[in-house]
Amino acid sequence: MTVSDQEMRFARPADLEEIGRLLPEVAGPLFPERFPGETVEAFCRWKYFANPAGEAAVGIAVSAGRVVSIVAAVPKRVRLGSKTVLAFELGDFITDANFRKRGLFSKLIEMVCEEARKRDAAFVYVRPNSISFPILAKTLSFVEVQKIDERRYLVPSGLIHRKTRIPPALLRLLGVDWLASRVLMPSPASSVAITETTRFGADMDAFWESVARRYSFALVRDRQYLNWRYADCPTRYLLWTARRKGAVVGYAIGLVNQAALSGYIVDLFTDPADKEASGQLLRSAMQSMLLAGAQVVFTWTLQSGAESAASDLLRRACPVAAKPHLHLAMRFLDPGLRQSDLPPNGWQIAAGDFDGT
Repeated sequence: MTVSDQEMRFARPADLEEIGRLLPEVAGPLFPERFPGETVEAFCRWKYFANPAGEAAVGIAVSAGRVVSIVAAVPKRVRLGSKTVLAFELGDFITDANFRKRGLFSKLIEMVCEEARKRDAAFVYVRPNSISFPILAKTLSFVEVQKIDERRYLVPSGLIHRKTRIPPALLRLLGVDWLASRVLMPSPASSVAITETTRFGADMDAFWESVARRYSFALVRDRQYLNWRYADCPTRYLLWTARRKGAVVGYAIGLVNQAALSGYIVDLFTDPADKEASGQLLRSAMQSMLLAGAQVVFTWTLQSGAESAASDLLRRACPVAAKPHLHLAMRFLDPGLRQSDLPPNGWQIAAGDFDGT
């Protein structure tokens, strides 16, 4: 396909160097934190071509041998009601400044959505920004199916210091950080053991199978997916596993950005009713990131539809919600599926279900 002098096609591994040249232009100065010690090409190779659910559909526009626009669709398996369906997460919406307002973005969206449909995907989903969301909603058949809050915990000693210039060490000595932790963090529970890990084993598959039916909407969280997403990713995630009497009862994923002095609770997953496991995972993750120097810890929670211990605890631990909210948008590809068919509750959505964190 061509648009004016731009060729539009799907990317191949040989295109990764050109894609790697374009991505950092709009990904921001902290983008290299996603692949410390690696190259952007290695990061893209992992993301696009090493996924156990299948290769990504990466639509690119090429002009004079250079990639000037990109839209990526990464396959994910989703537990929807009582069945598992294929979906594609859209991302990497990037167009070179000299090639904007030529319709490349919309045409690439249509191209990757058609490819996802050919692969029997039920829907595509995306967490768009304030620029792309109106385009997706008005002209490309996307609908907002959930609202997401970006929430944060601010270290009190640092926050008060920035407002009053009182030394943070003195504030810590006075106990302001301890008091906040006492109020917002879950209490210790000896019945659950938390361990750091580098990979997930077969017992994670058994855990997923035991709790999957308790959720009506969730990405499939078996060891194959979790190891690809977090253990094999060039980003250096922190992984914790919760066990009760030796059996896996949950996991948490964290990320610390040393340059920004920030931490992220990327995912927190347990049985929806397991307050102890959720609490101990959250407590361990928060303490670890704060000890590593984080002055703020971020997480995402749905505004509605997620009735679980993990969701409740995250809202309490990270009480400040940013405005405006983030969008979870979908375009349905299965003709038998529509927005009204989505479950009203039982959702599990985490920041790690999207590529941005």
